Amino acid sequence: MELKHIKGNTYAIDAAAGTLVYYKRSEREGILIDTGFARQDREGLVRLFEETGVRPVGIIVSHTHYDHAGNAEYLKGRYGCPIMASLAEAGTAISVMSYRCAYPAMTPREIEDMMADECYSVDEVILPGERVRVFCGVPFGILPLSGHTPGHIGVVTPDQVAYLADTLMGEEAMASSKMPSAVCRADDLKAKRSLRALHCNAYVLAHRGVYEEIGGLIDKNVAMIEERAELVYDCLQGELSEEEWVRAVYRRLEMHSKQAFKCAVCERNMRSFIDYLADGGRVDIERREGVCWYRKK
Repeated sequence: MELKHIKGNTYAIDAAAGTLVYYKRSEREGILIDTGFARQDREGLVRLFEETGVRPVGIIVSHTHYDHAGNAEYLKGRYGCPIMASLAEAGTAISVMSYRCAYPAMTPREIEDMMADECYSVDEVILPGERVRVFCGVPFGILPLSGHTPGHIGVVTPDQVAYLADTLMGEEAMASSKMPSAVCRADDLKAKRSLRALHCNAYVLAHRGVYEEIGGLIDKNVAMIEERAELVYDCLQGELSEEEWVRAVYRRLEMHSKQAFKCAVCERNMRSFIDYLADGGRVDIERREGVCWYRKK
């Protein structure tokens, strides 16, 4: 890993799990925005800080997913730096059982094995409605970008470099994504479209890269989600339970994973498409015998 200059005091770090941002407060101190995946990025991040002599004096977490918050608590303990996150994400991060709310298809023991190192305690909470926050003496812009997770945020550094976290995907990530992540598809699309009003010097995507302009990328991301929603809708043939509908989409997309975590993520993301289609008035829901049954209107 290395610090790659973007603009002014803002740098990118290409971690195994995605692109992180580091803002230099001084020659040796700075604020790290997102922390990567514990199992893949921890060693590289520590080596970067030790070999370059820089160190984090604060950590901002965009959202509580394993590839963004995986090293937050570890780095906090190692360097004595506070963590800042939104109110919703702070609540998710506090315990393994809170994490499980995002992955209900996994058992508590499976979540414990997967997420035990991912929990972190937040020292400063970003409240709903806050758009600027001074953290460790540095003013950061806060972008409300919920949808991917309930409290997902973007962060704008004083150099007007916007870290968009998982709101947009680069073209390579889009090409490989069969079931893009969101807890609320409608809010996720709203967040994507809201970025058309954002004017910054550079834009950093967690997955992945640094861009000078994102207009075309916004359009491609929105189109991808809408196209995937149509595929999900087309898989609804006759009357299906949610389980049957998930299976139909799984087969259509030629998804073969049997891993508990990947299957749980697929089910959660499929749920967001079902909600989107139902709330959009395209799908009828009948609840009987404790099961939801779906059919096209």
